[in-house]
Amino acid sequence: MTDPTSLSTNELAARWGLKPAALRHHRSKGTGPVYQRLDRAYLPLGSPYVIYQLQDILAFEAAHNITPLN
Repeated sequence: MTDPTSLSTNELAARWGLKPAALRHHRSKGTGPVYQRLDRAYLPLGSPYVIYQLQDILAFEAAHNITPLN
């Protein structure tokens, strides 16, 4: 993670004890937290192109009564 105010899909999945595929599923259904899709053309190779802002994660956790694992 390069930006301390955002998490990648893998980092958020670890925070909630889920598989990354579960978050991808929620994104496709529109039921997960707000996310941003970055343009891959301007990112270094291997960088995450879907990120979740920390304030959006905290708001989603509060609204859905989610306690993070870490």
